[in-house]
Amino acid sequence: MSSFKPKVSVCIVTYNQSQYIAECLDGVVSQKTNFDFEVIISDDCSTDDTAKIIEQYTKKYSFVKLVPRENNIGAFKNFIETHNLATGEYVCHLDGDDRWLPGKLQAQSDFLDANP
Repeated sequence: MSSFKPKVSVCIVTYNQSQYIAECLDGVVSQKTNFDFEVIISDDCSTDDTAKIIEQYTKKYSFVKLVPRENNIGAFKNFIETHNLATGEYVCHLDGDDRWLPGKLQAQSDFLDANP
């Protein structure tokens, strides 16, 4: 059993977003923080190269986890099931076609810590 306890869980849901997912993940894995965070990505049975691109990130970054789906479960159920896997004190959501600017995760965590 792992003792890894992230402060923030980043939950990403995606479906057929191969043209965006690498830029999305680059923005997340490049975040500079003074805490540990996990990235949980659920690909809802994409028919393009989305899953292959995500797998490259899971091999490179131990804190990035892919939740594979055997069947397409739909956007809402994918969202709920992915967020239920989060173990962080804080949970944030990101769609596979979104981008983050540098410093976003640290700034949001600092704000939440200062404003319980």
